[in-house]
Amino acid sequence: MSDGSKGKSMRLSFKGDAKKKKKRKTSAEDPDGISGETGTVQGWTTAEAIEHFMGPIMIVTTASNSHSCVVSNEKSFALALQSMGADSVIESSEPAHVGQVFLAARLPTGESRISIKSAFDRYMSCDKFGVVTCDKEAVGPYEEWEVVKREDGFSLQSVVKNGFLSCEPDGLEDDAVDQDKVKRDMSGKSGFGIGGGRICGQIRADAESIGFKEVFQIRCHLQNKVNANKKKKKEMEDLDAIAMDSDQLKKFQSYGRMNMTGTEAKLLLKAQKQGNLNETLLERREKIKADRYCK
Repeated sequence: MSDGSKGKSMRLSFKGDAKKKKKRKTSAEDPDGISGETGTVQGWTTAEAIEHFMGPIMIVTTASNSHSCVVSNEKSFALALQSMGADSVIESSEPAHVGQVFLAARLPTGESRISIKSAFDRYMSCDKFGVVTCDKEAVGPYEEWEVVKREDGFSLQSVVKNGFLSCEPDGLEDDAVDQDKVKRDMSGKSGFGIGGGRICGQIRADAESIGFKEVFQIRCHLQNKVNANKKKKKEMEDLDAIAMDSDQLKKFQSYGRMNMTGTEAKLLLKAQKQGNLNETLLERREKIKADRYCK
């Protein structure tokens, strides 16, 4: 046996034995190892696109003196702002109780329209006066929200009212509030979940324009963000294969129309996955006689 070559292991093995799984390596560009095809990731992250927060979300604002989030009342179905503490950091914030968690779902009425449901199975709704509650059991026009992507976050616009979701903080510091009020807010009688901070403001949807009070950071499941990025990457790769075929036909075809059936598109995508896309494109040009030099 030559030097440097690895000899075969002398350990006995039997048919049916489970193979030892190899630990997946991570790189500096992917320290969490989330870019692989297998495995799941846990935790919360900040959404960067509407596709990232199709699922559980947390609506956070920096308009108050300390970071706060939208919270739903389990008994009255009212919405309010709840302080996350003076030392809170958005990049690492996670829900303290279920009242701070909402479920976003895309609606068929538009690519950027969503519904928002609380953890208590009620939908966020806005009436014609701009009052926002979370008490509806089904989705209608008043429960539709238009997502506006901005460089500093997201804004939510009521489809019926046309007003933007806005927060009105009380302006008080966390260390300068009535402690008895804090106890009342955090008691079971108020309906706001135990485990969060004090109630520090209200929510409305009658703002006519977007200001700092109308911009929110959306926290979402990290796994949802990873899945959305993988799906988008795959869609771009599929489009690249079809676009390459179209470009080559435009370059070599001198007559006739360029038509592609669904079956041909599937063959191109399959060839791309197998690594023989160029050969398949060459055969396609020869078949449809798009290139007279292709034999």
